[in-house]
Amino acid sequence: MKPSRPLGVWLITIYIGISVIFNLVAIVGTNLGMIPLDNTVNAYVKLTVLDQGMIAILLFLPVKGIALFRLKKYAPGLFLLAFMVDASFLIFSRQAMRTALPLGGETALFTSPVIGFLVVLYVWILRLKGILQSR
Repeated sequence: MKPSRPLGVWLITIYIGISVIFNLVAIVGTNLGMIPLDNTVNAYVKLTVLDQGMIAILLFLPVKGIALFRLKKYAPGLFLLAFMVDASFLIFSRQAMRTALPLGGETALFTSPVIGFLVVLYVWILRLKGILQSR
């Protein structure tokens, strides 16, 4: 019998799902000019290859939500990876981070290092309690 999902798993998964939608709308909208950017946000257009790569990684990392929802044992590693990538993005590209995703979204969870750390800690605790499974 499979264990039931804790409420925290549902909340994190729903948040990540909604964030993915906002991220896609923000990126497509800004790239196609559907969301007008004022002069202070025009730095979005000047993102470096490194910035674009980190954004791509951050957009790929919502798989962590699927892994958590399926209660997979590797989910904590994905959450930790997302936290580290976002922390490095914040450290090396503060301006790019503020302008890359004007509508917020997935990165909003890890914009606050405290909240990001607490989520990583929660997922690791789930693993230690044996709630996350290998299969």
